[in-house]
Amino acid sequence: MYVLVILVLLGAGAALITRGMWMRKRLPIAAGALLVVSTLAFFGFLSFWGEYLWFAELGYTARFWKVTLARLISALVAAALGGLVVFLLTLPARSRGARRIPTLLGAALGAIWGFFGWAVILRFLERAPTELRDPVLGRSTSFYLFSLPFHDAVYFLLWALALFALAGAAVDAGLVPVRRRVRYPAPEHAAAPPAEHAAAPPAEHAAAPAVAGSAADAAPAGAARYRALFFSLGALALVVAWGRWLAAYHLMYSEWGVVVGPGWTDVHVRLPATRIVAVIAALVGFALFLPPVQRALYRLAAGERGPGRRTVAGLAALPALLVAAPWALGMFVLPLLFQWLKVVPNELALERPYLAHNIAFTRAGFRLHDVEVTEFPVSDRLTRETLANNQDLLSEVRLWDPRALDAVLHQFQAIRLYYDIPGIDIDRYTVGDRYRQVMLAPRELSAENLPSEHQTFVNRRFKYTHGHGVAMASAHDFTHDGQPNLLVKDIPPVSVSPELAVERPEIYYGATTHGYVVANSREPEFDHPSGSENVYTRYAGTGGIALEGFFRKLLFGWKLGGTSFLVSGIPTDDSRVMFRREVRERVGAIAPFLALDRDPYIVVAGGRLHWIVDAYTTSSYYPYSESFFSAEDTGMNGGHALGDAGGRAGFTHHLRHANYARNSVKAVVDAYDGSVRLYVFEPEDPIIQVYSRIFPGLLLPREEMPAELRAHVRYPEDFLLAQGLVYAKYHMRDPEVFYNQEDLWTRATEKYYEEVQPVEPYYVMWKPPGDGRPEFTLILPFTPKNRQVLIGWIAGMSDGDNYGRMLAYKFPKETRVLGTQQMDTKIDQDPVLSAQLSLWSQRGQKVIRGNALVIPVEDTLLYVEPIFLQADTAAYPELRVVVVMHGDRMSYASSLDAALRGLVEGEPPPTPAVAGLPGVPEAPGGPSVTDGLAQRANGAFASYLRLLGERRFHEAATELEALSRTLEELQRPSALLDER
Repeated sequence: MYVLVILVLLGAGAALITRGMWMRKRLPIAAGALLVVSTLAFFGFLSFWGEYLWFAELGYTARFWKVTLARLISALVAAALGGLVVFLLTLPARSRGARRIPTLLGAALGAIWGFFGWAVILRFLERAPTELRDPVLGRSTSFYLFSLPFHDAVYFLLWALALFALAGAAVDAGLVPVRRRVRYPAPEHAAAPPAEHAAAPPAEHAAAPAVAGSAADAAPAGAARYRALFFSLGALALVVAWGRWLAAYHLMYSEWGVVVGPGWTDVHVRLPATRIVAVIAALVGFALFLPPVQRALYRLAAGERGPGRRTVAGLAALPALLVAAPWALGMFVLPLLFQWLKVVPNELALERPYLAHNIAFTRAGFRLHDVEVTEFPVSDRLTRETLANNQDLLSEVRLWDPRALDAVLHQFQAIRLYYDIPGIDIDRYTVGDRYRQVMLAPRELSAENLPSEHQTFVNRRFKYTHGHGVAMASAHDFTHDGQPNLLVKDIPPVSVSPELAVERPEIYYGATTHGYVVANSREPEFDHPSGSENVYTRYAGTGGIALEGFFRKLLFGWKLGGTSFLVSGIPTDDSRVMFRREVRERVGAIAPFLALDRDPYIVVAGGRLHWIVDAYTTSSYYPYSESFFSAEDTGMNGGHALGDAGGRAGFTHHLRHANYARNSVKAVVDAYDGSVRLYVFEPEDPIIQVYSRIFPGLLLPREEMPAELRAHVRYPEDFLLAQGLVYAKYHMRDPEVFYNQEDLWTRATEKYYEEVQPVEPYYVMWKPPGDGRPEFTLILPFTPKNRQVLIGWIAGMSDGDNYGRMLAYKFPKETRVLGTQQMDTKIDQDPVLSAQLSLWSQRGQKVIRGNALVIPVEDTLLYVEPIFLQADTAAYPELRVVVVMHGDRMSYASSLDAALRGLVEGEPPPTPAVAGLPGVPEAPGGPSVTDGLAQRANGAFASYLRLLGERRFHEAATELEALSRTLEELQRPSALLDER
C-alpha cells in the first residue's frame, strides 16, 4: 500500500506539471512540483525519524546528530565550493549553457562528495599526532593516516570539477558540436527577406573573428574567445601539479622494489621526477592564466590556417604535452633503465636500507614490534612428576572438537526444530574453585525452521520472537559413552554451579537473529517448551522502540513491515518493535568506522547473556608497510601478498587489504535488551584516539567494563591469524636474511576431518614461564616453508593484566620438533591403530579426526589428537580414542589420563579398550583363568590388527580364528566356575 500511495502521489504531481506546461500556466506546475517534493520529503522523513528513534533507544542521540550534521554541513559546503570553482573557471564563457550546466554538475558532485566523505573530513580535522616518522620524506604516520586520505579525496573532487569546467569551455569554444535549433525555410509563396535583413550567425559562434586582417592581428580577439578554455586547462594543470606532489607520498606504497615502500629507484629517480613534474605542471597552469601566454598559444595553434576546431584541439594538446612528456620520461622510462642497469645487478647492496625500513614499519603496522621473542628449549623429558605438577593444565586440555560438539548439541540440545545453534564458542569460567576451559553455544530462534504452513506473519513477528539460553560443555570431559559433560543444559537452563546460572536466558539479539519482531503485543509471546505444553511470556526489558500511537505505527510500517504491519490489530501502544537484532549489524550501525570480527561470542555473566564482538581499526595508508591479503585472495606466499594456502572461511574483510590493524575495541551487546557498549582496549592507537575526539562519550575506557565481563575478553582468532601470517615473514629482521627469504615460516598443517588443512589458531590453558596458574592463551604453530617439523609458535594472552601480550617462541634449529602433520602420519603408520580405524570405517562408521593440538607443558611439547566415531545411522559423533605423542613416542586410549600413563610408563597401547572389547575386572586374589584368556584374546587381537595393517591377510585370518576360539572359551561356564 505504501508503494501504491507513493506512485499515486508522484503520478498526480507529474500530471499537474505536464498539464501546466501544456497550458503554459505556472500554478499547476508549482502545485505538481510541490506535491512531488512533499511526497518524497514525507517518506524520507519517516525513514530519517525511524533511524533517530533507534539511536535514541540506545542512548546514542549525540552520535546520530553528529553524523547527520557532519553530512549536511560537509555536503552544503562542498556543494557551494564545487559550484563556485566551476563557475569561476567558466565565467569567461560566452554561452550561458556552458556556464550553467557545469556549475550545477560541480555543485551536485560536491554535495555527494561531502555527504559520503564526512568521515575523512572529520578524521582530518580531529587528527591525532604521532611521533614515528617515515625515513624518506620525514612525515609522521599521523599525516599518512589522517591527512593524506583527505588530500586524496580533495584531489579527486578538484580533478572532477576541472573536467566539468573543461567540458563546458570546450562546448563554448566549439570543440564539441552542439545541436542547435533549426529554422525551416518559409513557404514558397512567401517573399524572401531582403538580403540586408538576412539572419547572420551569432558572433559567439562565428568561425572567424570579426576583425579584418591577418591571423596575427586577430590573435588578441581570438585568444579572448578561448579564455574559458585557457582557464580550465590552467586549473587542470594545477590540479595535476598537486596530484604529482601528493604522488611523492604515495611512493610509501610503491612496489617497484623488492618490498612495499620506496626503494633505491623510487628515492633516487622517481621521487625527484615526481617533484619536477609537479613544478612543470604548476608553471604550465599559472602560465595559462596569463593573457600573453594565451595569445602566444593561440598564434601557435591557429597558424596560417586561422581558428577552428583544430585550433581548440591544439590549445589543449600543447600544455598536455608539456606535462606528459617529462612525466613519462621521469616516472617510467628512466626508472626502468635505472632498475635494469643499476639496481638489479647490485640489488641487495642498494636495497638494504629500504628493506630495513619496510621490516620496521610493517612490524609496527601489525603491532609486531611489541612481540616478546623467546627461545623454547623443547626438552625431551616427560615424566610422572611433570604430569603430576601440571594436572591443573592437563585436566583442561580441549578434547572436544568444535565441529563434533556442534553436531552433538544440535542433536540433543536444540530441543525444538525452531531453535538453532549457530556455532561453538570457546571460553573459560571459574566453576567452584576450578578454572575451566569450556565450550558453549547459544540457542537462537530461527523461524525459518518452522514448517512452511506455520511461517505466518503473526508467528514470525509477534509469537516467535527470541531464542532461549545456552548449552555449555567442558572442553575436556566426556561421559562413558563418549558424550560431552554438560555444565549448562536444557530449557529452562539447568546449571551445575551457581557461577553458571542463567537467570535471564532470553535471546532477543543474536549472532544469526535477523528481521524485526514486536514484543508485548496482543499475541501471546512464546518463551519455551515445557513437555507437551508451551510457556508464554511478556517482555520486561527496555529494548526496542515503543509504538505509542498511530504515527509510529505508520512510520514502522513504512520502514519495516509494510501494509501488514500497518493494518494489523495485534500491536498496541505498549508494544516494542525491535530491529537490527543481529549483533554485528547493530554494532556496525553505531560505529561504521570499525571493522568487526566475523565471530561474536556469547558470555554468561551476572545471570544474563551478553555478546562480545571484537572490533578493529584499520588503514591501508600506513607508510612503508606491506598489506595483508588472506589466502582467499592470493592462495600463496610470495610477492607482496602476505598469506598462505587455505584460510578461515569468511575471514574478516577489512583485515584483508590493511597494512595497519589494531584490535582497539570490544563491543558488548546485551542479548535481552540489545544495549551496546564500546570499550577501548588499545588507547594508544591514534585512529581510536581520533574517533574518541569525534564522538565524545561513545567509546568508553577499558576500566569501565564490568569485571565479570572483562574476565571473558579474549585475544581474537582472526587478529592473531593476521598477525601470524605477517610474522611468518617479518620475524626475519636482518635485511639480508629477509631478502633471501632464508627463514620463511608457514602455518603448520593437520589432517582434520580426513582433509589436510592449515592449523587454525586454538585456545589452550598454558602456564607462561614464571607464572603459577594456567592462563587462557591463543596459539598458532608454524613450520619452515616446505617442511613439516615445527619451527616455532606465536601466542596471544587473554587473562587479566596479561591481556594483549603477544609472545613468540622459536625452537632451536638444531632440534627436530615434530609437526602436527607428522603426528597424523604417525597415526596412519601405526599398524594397530590404523588397522583399527580402517576396521571401524568398514563397519558402517565414520572415523573423524579432530584438531591436532600442540600443548606446551613446562619446557616440553605434548601433542594431543581426539578421534571420534559416527555411525552411518547417527547424526552425531562420539569421542572414542585420545592419541597423545611426545617426541617419537605415541600412546592412545579411551581417555587422556590413560593415554598419558601409557606414554610415560612405556606400556603398550590398551588394545582391547580401543577395540571396544569388554574389559574383564581383575580378581582380588591375583591372576585367574579368565585373566589368562583375556590376555590371550588381547594378544590375538593385537596380532590380527598388526597383520591386517601389514596386508598379510592369510595370517591375519588365522589370528582372527584364534581370537574367536578364545572368546568362546571365555563364555563357557567352566571358565566362570574356575573364577569361583
